[in-house]
Amino acid sequence: MEGGAIMTTDNSKKILLVDDEEDILIPIKMTLEDLGFEVDTFTNPLLALSNFKASYYDLAILDVKMPDINGFELFDKMKKIDNNIKVAFFTATDTPYPGKDFHHAVDKNQFIVKPISLDDLIIQVKMKL
Repeated sequence: MEGGAIMTTDNSKKILLVDDEEDILIPIKMTLEDLGFEVDTFTNPLLALSNFKASYYDLAILDVKMPDINGFELFDKMKKIDNNIKVAFFTATDTPYPGKDFHHAVDKNQFIVKPISLDDLIIQVKMKL
């Protein structure tokens, strides 16, 4: 990570990361944990859902495109468990999935476009918390 502008967090926020690509999860998890966040990661969205608890996570970051269940469907199921969960969606496009799936996002600010630098990701996470 470059620069010194990113500061550690003074409280322990819990983040759920779900992406079917483990090579994406590992550096993000390590970076966020170094800043004081508690991070749980899952490559299997159905396993993430079975471990999801109400009022446990401060933020869920979900990849949109995953096998078995996409990020929007996962978020719908999570909302039934915890209606107050904050979410951000990883997407590989800056025009995130127009059509039937797009209604799940309140606004474009809920999307994090990949690839993203770790510094920029940290800024995005802090803005969403």
